[in-house]
Amino acid sequence: MMKVSRFVLSAAVFSVMMGASGVSVAGVSVNLGVASQYYFRGVQQTTGAAAQGGVDYTHDSGLHAGVWGSNVGGHEVADPASADDDPLGIEVDYYFGYRGKLKDFSYDAGYTLYTYTGDFDTQYSEINLGAGYGMFGFEFSAGTHDVPNGVDEDYTFTALSFEYEGIAATYGVWGNDFDGAYFELGYVHEMNEIEFGISLINGDAENNIKNVATDGTALVITIGKEFDL
Repeated sequence: MMKVSRFVLSAAVFSVMMGASGVSVAGVSVNLGVASQYYFRGVQQTTGAAAQGGVDYTHDSGLHAGVWGSNVGGHEVADPASADDDPLGIEVDYYFGYRGKLKDFSYDAGYTLYTYTGDFDTQYSEINLGAGYGMFGFEFSAGTHDVPNGVDEDYTFTALSFEYEGIAATYGVWGNDFDGAYFELGYVHEMNEIEFGISLINGDAENNIKNVATDGTALVITIGKEFDL
């Protein structure tokens, strides 16, 4: 299976596909990319383009860690009484875990911390579990959203994925304090060591930043490149 960086498809497809991909080559890699829009697990994070990138480290033992970032915000608030845009900001994610493989079965367990600058959103922390067999992948994440001056929100995210020769499909469902589901179909093609991706996303996942839904269908185009150091 093609090694897919997070920016190539949406983060949801990426996380499930990585869970199904087995042990990566040891070392440090850098990924850079741009996307026509940034969606995360069916929830819109930008309307305009997003510049994204990250650094990952993988050890021979299966331990891995990394940091990833993207600009966020800028889409209009779905509130008839307000014409303001969402605050602009930068998302920075920190993650670590352990992945391994037993014949055709792969697994991954880890932790992710999502942080944001400005007033776009507040911190999320997650435990992530992934498994894969052949062309199929499974992800389950349980997390907490830090709510300022309020009660923190607990949520779950569950996804099933399928990948074959660059074509990937994912169905994901939010649970507990978060609500919604989405379907994503994407394709990635590598040419001259540059990855080109296109994703069609349809769903009704809730945008908890403004308590509004990300309804409908979106087409996302991405270009990215990964460098081994």
